[in-house]
Amino acid sequence: MKNKLAVYPFHKGLMPLLLAESELQKFELTYAVVPKGWESFDEVDDTKRALICDEESFYLNDLINSVDVLLLCKPHFQVDESGYCRLSSLAEEKGKHIMYEAELKTVLNQSTIEGWECLNLEHISISKQNALASIDVPVILIMGMGENCGKWNLQLKLSENFRNLGYKMSLISSNALSRLWGYHTIPDIIDGNGLTFSEQVESINAYIKYIEQAEKPDVIIIGVPGSILKYSSAVPNGYGYIPFLIGNAVIPDITILSLYYGNYEESHLKEMKSTCLYKYGVNVDYYHISENVCLYNPEARQLEYYSVDYPDLVENNSYSQEGMYTFNVSNSTSQEDAFRRIISELQNNIPMI
Repeated sequence: MKNKLAVYPFHKGLMPLLLAESELQKFELTYAVVPKGWESFDEVDDTKRALICDEESFYLNDLINSVDVLLLCKPHFQVDESGYCRLSSLAEEKGKHIMYEAELKTVLNQSTIEGWECLNLEHISISKQNALASIDVPVILIMGMGENCGKWNLQLKLSENFRNLGYKMSLISSNALSRLWGYHTIPDIIDGNGLTFSEQVESINAYIKYIEQAEKPDVIIIGVPGSILKYSSAVPNGYGYIPFLIGNAVIPDITILSLYYGNYEESHLKEMKSTCLYKYGVNVDYYHISENVCLYNPEARQLEYYSVDYPDLVENNSYSQEGMYTFNVSNSTSQEDAFRRIISELQNNIPMI
């Protein structure tokens, strides 16, 4: 029997939890709790919308009694710690299990989260080799301009499309929430753990090779955490370190770059293509245009994310030229066309698929 799950604070960046909730391994999404004044979800069908409730209704109707597990997630917007504390205190009082994303360690009081379950990146203990192993199945690499630029949704949608066509795929995700579906994540060695750069590269490569040999997939999809570029001097985005690690650990057959929403000219796409080629050694042919806009909040000294209206997204995400193809997975026609192109490219160039 699956545990009934409530997610807080729910926002559009967590839509995969709602749209693919039936595929969660050990959980049944029961409530997606949205703070007052946050986003609306008009584009969601009635069945899924029934799972969304506002924060005050969750309290007024004692809906905590209907769940087994509370999952606390990092927000798109600035959230007062009191919102987390109020809900987690109620969950503890009712004897509910509490899980939280690792990024909240810097938001919540350490004494508060003691005893809760942290949803971390995967920890591995695999013997690395001094020489990099060749990965003998197709690899699709998904990179991005930063956090919340649609990488996670793209990884899950791409995985779903391969499964629906009968291919066996392995996903190594950039998002620890993917573990709720039973997928792998990029290993926690990207955080350093005392390893040199070379040791990190060799360990990541050994991990990918281990998954290839253990699961024997037709294709491996790898989501790359972080950004290929810094946002500004105030928001360095990790200086592109993690993409550089993974770009050295594996040679992808196809690379997709996920972008924030915008009207990109050919010169912009070419500039990003050159950056990825000369800095990370990967050739980008596909550009995923997400529905998120990224803005810096100087008062909070952090990035905040907003979603564009769906009609604008559909109208402004189509661009196709040799070596540069844009698409969006929220638009079913755009998604299907992009996936057909990817399948065709793999079939024409890689006999095993």
